[in-house]
Order: sequence, then structure tokens, then C-alpha cells
Amino acid sequence: MFAYTLTALTLCCISILITSYISKRNGTLMEYMVFIMSFSMSTGLSIGFYLGILFKGELLYSTLLAILISGFIGFLVGLRFHLFTALEGMFSGLMASMMGAMITEMLNAQQAHSILFISLLLTITITMSCIIQLLSDTFSTFIQRRFLLLLSISVVIIVAVFVTFPDHTPPPSPGHDQHIH
Repeated sequence: MFAYTLTALTLCCISILITSYISKRNGTLMEYMVFIMSFSMSTGLSIGFYLGILFKGELLYSTLLAILISGFIGFLVGLRFHLFTALEGMFSGLMASMMGAMITEMLNAQQAHSILFISLLLTITITMSCIIQLLSDTFSTFIQRRFLLLLSISVVIIVAVFVTFPDHTPPPSPGHDQHIH
């Protein structure tokens, strides 16, 4: 589960970075701030959930590491557009990752696994919609002509993640290995 989640989040971040540099969109600062806030918050929430599960019982470490990673990603992606969007991305990712780490600390393992799955689907959906929005000026005729195809591909990706996401397997209890005589 951990390699799967890490791979999905890495692909989302890399695809947004590449798309932001390919894009020739001349949007307003407010459009970019909304874009970076939605991406940073969904990514930060997923990273917070991921690290909260990974460091279960160690709220300080999971929170600090999630804040560091999410703030860096938000700043890096936002810096492409403007300094204000970089700050917006950094603080949005920071806040969301903090919430994600705290929420998973309060849940049991099965619930935390489920909420990580939901946030990962949300992150992938937001990433794909942001990519389409960023490329809407550069490839406007292609997107307009093949919007249903792009929408279908997006749905297939989400369904593939839904189907292939690993099930939660609880760790074996040490009490089951002992025999009662």
C-alpha cells in the first residue's frame, strides 16, 4: 500500500510540474492561486494521511515531515506562477498535511486506510482537472474536440486506482501464535 500511494502522489506532483511549464496560459493571479490552493490542499491531505499511517503513534514526526514535504511541493509548484501563489501553495499544503496527520492519529488502521484511499482519489481527480485547465489555452482545439475522450480517460484512471488499490491487511496478532495447553 505504501509504495502504491507514494507512486501515485509522485506521479501527480510530477505531472503538475511538467504541465505548469508546458502551459502557455495567461491567467489571472487569482486563478493561479485557486489552482495551487486546490492542488496543494489535496496533495497535502494525502501526504498527511500517508505519513500519519506510516508513523502511527508518533504525531510529532508525522506532522513535521508532512508539513515539510507538503510545504515544499506547494511552494515549488506555485513558484512557477508567482511568489504569492508559491506562498499560497506552501501554506495550503502545510495546513492540509497537518490536518491529515492529526486525523489519522485519531482513527484505527482500517479507517485510516479508507480515508487515505478517498483522499488519493480526490488528489488524482483534482490533478487531472488542473492539468486540463492549465492546458486549455495551449491545446484548446484538441481539448474541445476530444473532451469526452479526456473525460473517459480520467474516469478510467480513477476506476483503475479504485480497483487496484491494495486492501488493508491487519498485522498478525502475537497472541494467535501461542498455543493454549
